[in-house]
Amino acid sequence: MSVVENLLIVVGLSMNVFLIAQYEGTMVRSIQLFKVCVLCLIFFAFQSLAMLSGYMLTTIPFFSESSSADLRNLCYFLAGIIFLLIAGYMLYKTIRHEPIDEKLREIGYKRIVLEALMVALFTFLAGIGWGFIGHNIYRATGIIACATVIAVITGIFTGFKEGCLFRYLIYGVGGCMLAFVGVDILVRYI
Repeated sequence: MSVVENLLIVVGLSMNVFLIAQYEGTMVRSIQLFKVCVLCLIFFAFQSLAMLSGYMLTTIPFFSESSSADLRNLCYFLAGIIFLLIAGYMLYKTIRHEPIDEKLREIGYKRIVLEALMVALFTFLAGIGWGFIGHNIYRATGIIACATVIAVITGIFTGFKEGCLFRYLIYGVGGCMLAFVGVDILVRYI
């Protein structure tokens, strides 16, 4: 997998985190550094653990010790399908255009944890896809963790200054990035 594909996966997954943080930024009266750090920590932990957990699932002996070309092709196929499913969800959110309730309220950590779990599910699936392809998961996890922190910080500040501007465009771009990776995996490796 090329550097470009890795970058597309990381940016595509981070866009979900950015959009959650952007939404939270629209609802606060002022940005408090402590709360931004807590949000970064929550998303950092969930994204990192999800990526590593997904990858570890693919290290079970059935997948890791097999030299069968058919099993390897199946793993590439599953990786491509996983990225296409995540892309499909993001593109569905683009088309659906849910109304956004932008009213002032405090950051609810229970709501944030639930949203972080939802995004972590996608990252878990991406970790499985990453594991099937067989690339350095520790570098990928570090990059995902850094991108997540950047996405939270920029999302909060963007939401505070601009509201939920370009929300659906961002979902669409992230979905297209992951769809490109999924199709590329299916075409190149199978």
